[in-house]
Amino acid sequence: MLSLLKPFLPKPKVRSLAALQQFLEDEAAYLAQRSVVEFVRNELGSLSAQAFADPRFQAKMTVSRWDGFAAILADMIGLVHAHLLAAGAAPRAVLDTYFGDLYATILARHPTPDHRLQGWDPEIAALRTRLATRPVGPVNPQADATATGSMVFDTLPFIPRDPVESRMVLSNAFAFGLIAFNDRLRRLLVVTPLGDELVGSGQ
Repeated sequence: MLSLLKPFLPKPKVRSLAALQQFLEDEAAYLAQRSVVEFVRNELGSLSAQAFADPRFQAKMTVSRWDGFAAILADMIGLVHAHLLAAGAAPRAVLDTYFGDLYATILARHPTPDHRLQGWDPEIAALRTRLATRPVGPVNPQADATATGSMVFDTLPFIPRDPVESRMVLSNAFAFGLIAFNDRLRRLLVVTPLGDELVGSGQ
């Protein structure tokens, strides 16, 4: 029941780096899980119960969920980085280093998935480059999440009936979720204490 109510429960302001890490991890896990599972259930319809009961199908779904989590987490970190950078919360070098490290830290908190035995180094390096090269200013969450949804679509354990439309549906699910996250971020992120903690941490 709590999972159904999660989007409607009031969220506390994010005033510390510890709270920010937990907020990002929770939001990314929820959006990736919801987007992938709801999409697959809708696509398979009456066959979904049988499919989800199959361990082989579940193993393949794990790939989609994990890759979705890692990709949408990178998108969310990019949004937080953009907000703090635009607000002048800390020097850019501090923000670039901290958020690249934070991404690596969150991914390392979880057991390495079987399909990722080589680790997440390419994804971490890609995010570090993305953070360091993006211009100061607004970030387009829809564009980022649409690309994430399209990538996750290519990991699905089955071929949808209409691949073109289905790719768009999954991409939109991630995009709408990230846009909603960005709106919450504007309300919840308390810039000054976060900036003070970042500067004081010696990053």
